[in-house]
Amino acid sequence: MKTGTVITGIILFAIATMVIYIWGLMKQSRQSSDLMSMLFAKGNKKVIKYLKENEYITVKDIENLAKDMQVKMPFSRNRAVVKDKKDFAKQLINYMVKTEQIEQDGNKYKLNVKN
Repeated sequence: MKTGTVITGIILFAIATMVIYIWGLMKQSRQSSDLMSMLFAKGNKKVIKYLKENEYITVKDIENLAKDMQVKMPFSRNRAVVKDKKDFAKQLINYMVKTEQIEQDGNKYKLNVKN
């Protein structure tokens, strides 16, 4: 085998290893924000599903839906778990009202008619 071919192979292997390593570092650094996004998406789905079956939802109902809610990234041991369901419910409601998915009706919330 020629020396040039061996050197080229080693360089290509080193570049591939470097790309995979950098990709893993970037993925790890964004993992906590990705987990929180997944947690909010899961909560969002549960609230929408509840509101399709019922006309209104209260903060207490959202807290009950958020009880023991957790998400996990594929191929990872790290999880995001709702520990303070009151805080999570408030944040989820604010997000859903801000994105106009639900609207406030007194102390209850209902699906936005525009959706």
